[in-house]
Amino acid sequence: MKKLVIALQLLFLVSVVYAGNDKGVDNKKEPATSAVETAAMVITGKVVDQVTGEALTGVKVAIEGSDIKVYTDFDGVFRFENVKPGEYDVTATFVSYNRNEVQKFNPAKDGNHLEIKMNSTL
Repeated sequence: MKKLVIALQLLFLVSVVYAGNDKGVDNKKEPATSAVETAAMVITGKVVDQVTGEALTGVKVAIEGSDIKVYTDFDGVFRFENVKPGEYDVTATFVSYNRNEVQKFNPAKDGNHLEIKMNSTL
């Protein structure tokens, strides 16, 4: 009886290990994509106060229409990685500052560094 239980456990373990292995089942080829379509870009930037030029820490910077968002570090710097080429609306929001939106930012044409200046509501 003990050998039967061990054999069933071993059989179960082997089936779990090979369950996700679908090599050789279907040799479908993925459509070819050009290097431009797959090239990932990096967008960097800095958020500062419009009047004082002081770097703003903890500002939420987001790419509209996506779930991509980051927060600025102690120097007001942010970084988006693995962004596909194209035009983006980038927004910055922070407590006691007006929301700022940079529309149609294209890192391939405009460069990959973006400076956002925010106005205080006070």
